[in-house]
Amino acid sequence: MKMTLFIGITMAVCAFFSQSPSHVNGIRSQVQLTNGDTDLSLSWDQDPSATGYNIYRKFYGATNWGPVYASLPANQFSFTDTNVILGTIYEYRVLRTTATAGYAYACGTIDGEIDFNPGRLVLVVDDYFLPTLALEIDSLILDLEADAWFVDTVIVSRNQSPEAVKDRILSIYNLHPTTLKSVFLLGHVPVPYSGEINPDGHQDHIGAWPADGYYGDMNGTWTDESVNNSSAASPRNKNVPGDGKFDQSVFQSGVELEVARVDFYDLTVFAANETQLMSTYLSKLKAFKHRVYIPPNTALVEDNFLGFAEGFAGSAYIGLSPIVGISNTNDGDYAQLQNQDYLWSYGTGPGSYSSASGIVTTSAFAANAYRSTFTMLFGSYFGDWDAQNNLLKAALASGKVLSASWSGRPYLYYHPMGVGENLGSCIRLSQNNTSTYFPSISGYFQRWIHISQLGDPSLRAHYVEEPTDLVVTTQNDGTLYLSWNSPQVSVDGYHIYRHALGVDSWTKLSSIPVMGNSFNDLSLPSAGTYTYMVRSARKQTTASGRYWNQSLGIQGEGNSTLSVENAAENGLSIWPNPSNSMFYLRAQEGLQFRVYDARGRTMMQGISKNDITEIDSGPWNPGVYLLSIGDRIIRLIKS
Repeated sequence: MKMTLFIGITMAVCAFFSQSPSHVNGIRSQVQLTNGDTDLSLSWDQDPSATGYNIYRKFYGATNWGPVYASLPANQFSFTDTNVILGTIYEYRVLRTTATAGYAYACGTIDGEIDFNPGRLVLVVDDYFLPTLALEIDSLILDLEADAWFVDTVIVSRNQSPEAVKDRILSIYNLHPTTLKSVFLLGHVPVPYSGEINPDGHQDHIGAWPADGYYGDMNGTWTDESVNNSSAASPRNKNVPGDGKFDQSVFQSGVELEVARVDFYDLTVFAANETQLMSTYLSKLKAFKHRVYIPPNTALVEDNFLGFAEGFAGSAYIGLSPIVGISNTNDGDYAQLQNQDYLWSYGTGPGSYSSASGIVTTSAFAANAYRSTFTMLFGSYFGDWDAQNNLLKAALASGKVLSASWSGRPYLYYHPMGVGENLGSCIRLSQNNTSTYFPSISGYFQRWIHISQLGDPSLRAHYVEEPTDLVVTTQNDGTLYLSWNSPQVSVDGYHIYRHALGVDSWTKLSSIPVMGNSFNDLSLPSAGTYTYMVRSARKQTTASGRYWNQSLGIQGEGNSTLSVENAAENGLSIWPNPSNSMFYLRAQEGLQFRVYDARGRTMMQGISKNDITEIDSGPWNPGVYLLSIGDRIIRLIKS
């Protein structure tokens, strides 16, 4: 299928906007808690040309917006949603009704939580880096596992065909079709090329473009028999039958797996070699995830296409303000990133493979340390990121940058990161978008195969300080007792996870965060070896409301000697223990329980609830108490 654009981005000037088309197309928005943290207030930039605003709401993850949720007059720039369920993540769309429509998208939640079981991740490693970077790659795997991913590592040669690499991924998918979610391409893993496209609008750039989404499409058809176009200036883009480049210009069946890549091949402008650049990236990636480096919650946008009707930078205003806030999403000089830290940035200008005019060049990235953790860029040519000294790959190699993408044709959508979503999920959302989100005023580019992501797909916008020194001890009754040390920074508790050998998902043992530094697992189903993970939890306030965020976890193993009789009592657990205030009891509903002190006096009695029963020890003196429930006696320690 031929998907070509005949108006280049050096020609499509539109001079009739009183403000930049980027601000017209893309509306900054944010969500805040209000009315005693029971409601969500959605607000956005005012526009004097507006005739009104239509608000839509859906559950996060749904694709259909449904009918208008609220219709507002032109002079109203906020909306309070009073129909909010605690713990639910919503998604809002603001549609400005004018001659030229404008759009805003934001997630909103009060204490919602992204799935704590992200699933399996295939780490595809270019063997060029082995054994030199074996330790660094092992450390990367540990950090991925600490973020609850189950990692399958595949070693490939950069000389293999994309089909051979895809077969390795597909074999894992066939074994784990419901749990495999992500593909992390580490190095110059064979680059699939596909299509007959020129999304930058240049006639010398029509042909096959890099298409990493191929590795995430588990059931689509990819052929190499119909496209016959050798007009492109670069041999990489020429596409003829049987040349190993695919025909497809769009993702026809949707992309099942999120895919992102870290690749520094052919960056000859940098003084460091490819291995050194990869080592540096893995080091700064670890520093960010472990909060050694904490950028401010700000975003910088530079639009050097101010007169272009497509308003490429609108993707930044839409996508970044729900992460950092309206007042923290500001226009500025991209060169400020050399001297100032930002969480996010965006720059757009007339381009070449190694430059965006008025924004940045590959040489500038090599000579200076740019300090934006996530960046988006847009301009001609360099969206084709497999070229020598490509600007996007150069961004990834510079300073503090961990993520880079080409956003403008179409808009890419990262706003779910404001509620804890990961980077790879957002690029997959953008690749599969047809009509859920505004792609471009041109009406093109939905599902085009060039949509891709550079960076670690597991990245989140915000992390939490992790606990340390997990110890798992087998108790006399065969149960397992966990203890750990708190991080130096205050957190809102801890979540406890467990899985048995051979199981590729975590069981969450704490429906609400554990407040102490210990946990006795009384819900073991049988004797055996179990892996535990403890993660710090924090209520993270962003411009998308407030969500439960979690740290990387610390893991440890324990061997339970639980008897058959005790194993039958599964479903019973109590935490924290010791506690200086509240104990939380999870047990079968309807069991009578009683708490005694050392002299046999009843301190509390009741019947267990369906989920969590609270045992308030606040009035008790410090000491040892006994909880009797069913035919079990459990020792409680009031600290």
